[in-house]
Amino acid sequence: MMLEASILRRIETAFGHDRGFPQPTFYAFANALRFDLGGDVEAVGTRFLQAFDRARAIARALFANSGMLTAVAPHYGYDWPARHRARWQDTLNELGFTMPFDGCDRTRADDDPELFCDWYSADFGNDLVLIDALLWANIARELGVTPKARWLPRVFIVDFERRLILFAYDDRGMDVIAMAREPLQPIYDQFGDWLLDYDRARMDERFAARVD
Repeated sequence: MMLEASILRRIETAFGHDRGFPQPTFYAFANALRFDLGGDVEAVGTRFLQAFDRARAIARALFANSGMLTAVAPHYGYDWPARHRARWQDTLNELGFTMPFDGCDRTRADDDPELFCDWYSADFGNDLVLIDALLWANIARELGVTPKARWLPRVFIVDFERRLILFAYDDRGMDVIAMAREPLQPIYDQFGDWLLDYDRARMDERFAARVD
């Protein structure tokens, strides 16, 4: 994959979507797992720790054989987000993610031409500290824990070469995507107890029966 290609072109080439990652991501791909991170835990500190620990364990297993990863940050808004971008990049630096995000590609909403989404990206080596910083930022955003990146877009962690996506959308859950079943099969087998029950039947149909 040519790193100088635009982020939207890279997403289209690897995942077949020319306007960035669709939402909700889980339902847009055949090979997808959705995990319950926080579960029924209500105490804020305990809930955060459980969600963070689960996300870290899954990320380590998913990216064990990955080399280069990319953080993809879509920012939605009605004006130029330079002020917000500087703010969330500073907070990410404080969390330990020190890689700079490249200039953005822009898409616009079909039903609201004034609403845009700017897609930022940062390539980085498979570094556990950097992965943990991104997971922390996503999981802490709606909980009363600090530090947090209040202005940070929800960040996707992507392996473009292996065509894998990990997206912890908040303390509730996380989507893991692949373009083939095989990379997700061991994740399903190892972490099946953490799958979200609401979507478990869909995942079981794909992975329990080993369907190609």
